[in-house]
This record gives sequence, C-alpha cells and structure tokens, in this order.
Amino acid sequence: MKVFLFIFCIAVIAISCKKESQGSKIKNVANSALFAKWELRFQNGGLMPQKSFAPGNGNMIQFNADSTYKFYLGFSVTAQGTFHITEKTFTMTPEKFNYIYYDHDTTGDLLQLKNDTLTIGSSAADGLSSIYVKQ
Repeated sequence: MKVFLFIFCIAVIAISCKKESQGSKIKNVANSALFAKWELRFQNGGLMPQKSFAPGNGNMIQFNADSTYKFYLGFSVTAQGTFHITEKTFTMTPEKFNYIYYDHDTTGDLLQLKNDTLTIGSSAADGLSSIYVKQ
C-alpha cells in the first residue's frame, strides 16, 4: 500500500508540474524589453529605395505587455491587434531567430532587438526591413 501511495504522489507531482514552453519563454524574456513605443528611422529592401526618417516623424509601432500592438503613421493609429513571438531555426544554420506574427499572420517577420534598436523584417530576397529606435 505504501508503494502505491508513493507512486500516486509522484504521478500527481509530475502531472501538476507545467514545463514552460520555449515559445512562452521567448515571449516572456524577449518581450520585456520590447514593450515600448518604437519610432521608425530607416527602411531598406523591397522595390523601394533606402529611406531614412528624422526623429519625431510619428511613424511608430507600440508593443504592450498584454500582447497587443499599434502601428502609427504621422502620430495616428493606422492598425492595431495582437502579436506573438516564436523561435525559428533554418536548415542552413543551427542559429535560432525570433519571428513576430501579427494577428492571424502565418508568415511572420524576423525580429531582432539590440539595446534600443529594433529591426523587423529582412532585406534578403527583396524583403523589407525596418529599423526602429525606442522612445
């Protein structure tokens, strides 16, 4: 009977312990620095020429702790919704990359956060990359 009780207790403990998934770990760690307003300073790639933006231009993105975002154009909200971040790897390299997905988007954009600079997208293969500075 003691053996049965011991096994039962171990099973209850094992079931009640919830392992944090890698995706939520990225979300919790990476996003804490991400929660802010970011102003657009530079865009590159696609079919458009490189473009620089002066400070105070009002083209911003805001990320909040409740996984919501807002896009601003000239200080006016042009889009808003929810986002999530996942980690991706590619077959060519073991390096892991963070991708951000807006609303129900299934392709995502490369997300790189370094100090007070946020880069979203990649200019590889004619993609658009946007560089933001924390406000």
